Amino acid sequence: MIANTKRGLALALAICFLLCLSGCSGKDDKQPPASSPSGEYDENGGFRPSVPDRKQELTQAVQENGDSVAWLTLPNTEIDDVVVQGENNEFYLRKDAKKNYSYAGCYYMDYENTVGEDETDFSQNTIIYGHNLGKPMGVKDDPNGDKFAQLLKLTYPETAKNTPYIFLTTKNGEYIYEIFAVFYSEAMTKPVPYHLVNYSEDDFNELIEDVKSRSLYLYDTQVSAQDKVLTLSTCSYKYGSYSQNPDQRFVVMGRLVQEGEPYYEQAQMMVNDMPREPEFD
Repeated sequence: MIANTKRGLALALAICFLLCLSGCSGKDDKQPPASSPSGEYDENGGFRPSVPDRKQELTQAVQENGDSVAWLTLPNTEIDDVVVQGENNEFYLRKDAKKNYSYAGCYYMDYENTVGEDETDFSQNTIIYGHNLGKPMGVKDDPNGDKFAQLLKLTYPETAKNTPYIFLTTKNGEYIYEIFAVFYSEAMTKPVPYHLVNYSEDDFNELIEDVKSRSLYLYDTQVSAQDKVLTLSTCSYKYGSYSQNPDQRFVVMGRLVQEGEPYYEQAQMMVNDMPREPEFD
């Protein structure tokens, strides 16, 4: 009887130990499921991703608010919403896309950006901002949070590999951007700020070299000064809470794919073992 009791107690302790291990093993950091972009192959075996049809949603958004300029979709995240543009970068800081007060804000394009008839009218760097409030707020990054907190899902290598493209719809067309950098940075990167809408050729080339060195992944994507890029920018709390360090950013950048260029089901990338760390003042 005593032996059976001891065996039962040992078994119970073993189960508790295993449960404790599972609770401390970082299961909350488990990579979320991610699927490759849907698409189709042509007769030559070339892949083309299916662009989400958001024209109707964008038209409705424009009717509700004339500041609506685009619709942004990032697969394997909850980012699938309208992008507005104000007369400055402060107007929509604490407003939703219908100009109502919202602490979480909305997705808004830099006020200096241009969105014209086609890609030739785009600024060299189209910048979209959004909040990452953190959980607890202002203390820790949460990839499952609202708005651009969702960008942090790209810190999971499997998600990044299965998310090669960002989709942007405007009233004049649908555009596909191939991601080439995912990185943490200062609010004002040096030697070249990442959030300017246009650059000299030398500065642009220096910027691309810099952000690639910062990127969590080494992408096999060539970017030249003739390219148009898309920048998604948000706050981060990786290097301390907001009260400790308010100048942290998490950024995703993509290059506009031109007609006739190849597409891929998965990102052509590998993990960067030594990404350049931010240098805070």
